[in-house]
Amino acid sequence: MRRRQTSIRALTLSAIVVTLVTVGACGGPSDSLEPYVSSGGPNDRLSRLVEMDQRVARVSQRLLVANVDLCPVTRDSAGWALHAANQYSPQLRPFAVERFGLLGNLPGVLAAPEESPAAQAGLRQGDLILSVNALRLTPGDPGARPEFEGLASNVQLLDLALSQGPARLGIRRSGEDIETTVVPRKACGYEVQLNPSDDLNARADGRRLYISTALTGFAVNDDELALILGHELAHHVLRHRSWSDVGGAGREANDATAINGAGDKETQADRVGLFLAARAGYDTRLAPAFWRRFGAANWRVRYPQLRHASAEARARALEQVQVEIDAKRAEGGDLLP
Repeated sequence: MRRRQTSIRALTLSAIVVTLVTVGACGGPSDSLEPYVSSGGPNDRLSRLVEMDQRVARVSQRLLVANVDLCPVTRDSAGWALHAANQYSPQLRPFAVERFGLLGNLPGVLAAPEESPAAQAGLRQGDLILSVNALRLTPGDPGARPEFEGLASNVQLLDLALSQGPARLGIRRSGEDIETTVVPRKACGYEVQLNPSDDLNARADGRRLYISTALTGFAVNDDELALILGHELAHHVLRHRSWSDVGGAGREANDATAINGAGDKETQADRVGLFLAARAGYDTRLAPAFWRRFGAANWRVRYPQLRHASAEARARALEQVQVEIDAKRAEGGDLLP
């Protein structure tokens, strides 16, 4: 996948102009798909990015909570998607500030998925977080160049507060300053990042899950999006990806969780990822059809590649995994991969 490494520590929208490099990933360039984000005027691009980020936040919240007992790393999470004015490009920043009331590096609520701790605390899109437990967050320079670091520093303070229990937030909503308390919930300790790219790609690096805007747009519903993110989360559950800095605010190692799987890593991640999506309540029966459609649109997965079977072979394998899932459900047992 093509991406830019960042230090962001939350579900965030990468809506800036970035320099991209090629790395190993699940997916590749599409054959003939129109860009999902890069076309149109700034306001149109922002609207598409916002809609995609909300989808990713909604699906991620369910996956990370439903599978917390299987994840090697966990954290106390609010389940929100946060963004800040200073992470946007000069073209998009004025529209983001006007639409969401953002200021510099202060975290704004982009999404508070239903049933998330953020939603239960009454937070909603457009809320601007000013403080946590009476500690003021740093707005920085509203005219600074596009960057993540200022937002990342503020989010780290939020993470630290959430790791210690309920966090009292000072927020600004429609010009009025109010307070609310977020009671965090244990979830898998991984951030999920949406990357602007016209490549159909997703990847995991041991700390984060990445998905491109093109692949997010290619997924026609939340069930398909859960298949993609579930596969990447499975790489973490299976300990295929590692990160030297497992610690950090609110992150804990869960050494008791380990799943052994047969076959190559991608086959293992396909199987376990389908279970993870099923455990989160998504319809996994559409997985074979998704992979066949994905193969038709993407030459890199259409044919066998190094470490990757063809899309058709993966579709057939997932048909058998679905039989396994259905059998476990019929028996009334836990959906453990």
